[in-house]
Formats: sequence, structure tokens, C-alpha cells
Amino acid sequence: MLTVHMSIDNRQLPRFQDFARARINELCQLPGYLEDVSVNGCKIRFSHVFDVDTDREYTLTVLPALRSGIGEFEVVVRPQWICRNPDSIDIGFYVLHCPGIRQFMKYVNILAQLDQQVLQEA
Repeated sequence: MLTVHMSIDNRQLPRFQDFARARINELCQLPGYLEDVSVNGCKIRFSHVFDVDTDREYTLTVLPALRSGIGEFEVVVRPQWICRNPDSIDIGFYVLHCPGIRQFMKYVNILAQLDQQVLQEA
């Protein structure tokens, strides 16, 4: 079992918060929640603990929040780090080059624009 804690200080690209549902059927039948994204990857929290093969690629289905205006899409991801909590698991995924990467990049860009709008309104 791999448990690696990733410091926010190690992140070199901006991350944008969202509250989208995320499914990885190969790992778990219940959806998790995509908590933040960047152009390279994302962090997903699942409400229960399970084993993860960090050497494997998975198909991630993202169901974005309505505010993004984007429909469901799929990307291929690989786990980069895992943080197990007593009753949940956080997993950082790297998004691999795949057919869904354009939708993912569009999603990140929309979240960046929404984030910028919030800053301008403050």
C-alpha cells in the first residue's frame, strides 16, 4: 500500500476547485468527488477506503457541476499519490493523453475563468 502526502507547496500549476462527481468503475462502484483540478491532473475524494493499484491506468468519468456548462466526459488517469483517512481516501491522479483530454482541458479553462470572475467580483 502506497500512502504519499503531497504538499500544496510542491504544486507548480494552479489548481481550481470544483465539486464534481467522479466515477472510476474499476476501483469502486460508488462515485467520489473531484475536489480540484489542474492542467495535469486532479484530486478525488472517495467516502470509503479501498485498495488502489498505483501502476495501473483507470478510466475516470467526470460529471461536472452545472455551473461549468460541460456535460459528462471520460479521461484516462494514473494515480500519483494516495492519502488514506480512517473513513475516506484522497487520490491524486495524473491525466494521460487520451481522446477525452480536450474536454478535460476545456473544463479546466472554464474553471479558471470562473475562478477569475470570483476574484474580480471580490
